[in-house]
Amino acid sequence: MISCTEFIPLYSEFFKYLAERCGGDDAVMDYWIHISDTSIGDKTNPNSLAAKCELYGGFEGAKAYWGHTLTEEACDTYKIFNPKEKYSYSVMRYCPSKGMLNALEHVTPYHNYCEHCKVIYSRVLEKYGITYERDHSEIANARCSSILYETGHKPDFDYTKPTPDCIVEDEKREGKKYLHRDFHLLADNALCYCADKFGIEGVRGFLDYYARYFYAPRIERFKSEGLPAVKAWLEELYEVEEASEVLHTELTDTELRVRIDKSPVIEYMHTLGKEPSEYYVEETRTLYASIAEASGLGFSLDKYDDKTGEAEYRFFVK
Repeated sequence: MISCTEFIPLYSEFFKYLAERCGGDDAVMDYWIHISDTSIGDKTNPNSLAAKCELYGGFEGAKAYWGHTLTEEACDTYKIFNPKEKYSYSVMRYCPSKGMLNALEHVTPYHNYCEHCKVIYSRVLEKYGITYERDHSEIANARCSSILYETGHKPDFDYTKPTPDCIVEDEKREGKKYLHRDFHLLADNALCYCADKFGIEGVRGFLDYYARYFYAPRIERFKSEGLPAVKAWLEELYEVEEASEVLHTELTDTELRVRIDKSPVIEYMHTLGKEPSEYYVEETRTLYASIAEASGLGFSLDKYDDKTGEAEYRFFVK
């Protein structure tokens, strides 16, 4: 399992993977359009932007979507809504996702990472008569701003001086937990896209590369501390996902046995009426095998249920 709290680096690395293997930034743009159409624009997912717009209308749907999303991503935002004239202005004073990329000393983000926000959301909103504009002049500091308005009716006002018709919301990061589970669906979508482009070996190749690159600091710890460090990592992973109860481990000097009662990711997908793809198992089989090999350990996936994610696997000393 790749935690939804670690999805952003995977996203960024997949952008780079596509650019390197498919001919540059145009290939990444094609993927962003795919995300917009199949995820952000998926009307069958009740949490998607399109579903919210279908339910509430374009402007109110966008407001409902970001109210949910920005809370789960623990963002620090200042927002002005004018429900009468139907426009909103938002300043993301701190984006934890971009902030995470900035803080990873061993990872170089995709050079145009934040531009995906413009593409994936505006394509959906324009279908509901809403124009979405973003200012990325301060993204290096994990800060951006945006405006939403009914197409053809761009507001002309001083954003620093809200009118009496405006509703002001000032939301701090404090007290929020960064746990946006919808990222799991986007990660699975990325594996499907990778399979369509490169086949199953492409999926495994990307996850192998990602495991060795992103988890490099952990791998060094596993090399020096061995199986107890692997056990501690898995416990941390499931605690972050608020699913510690499904994880069971048995540690000896030579082997770490792991049993997962059910996958919290698949369980969440089911609440949205979704099923994992046939490639989701590779987040266990390929990812863990690659981490183990890079750490000088062995790995064996002994049991896996595609429907529930129930699994048994081992890390062991070679």
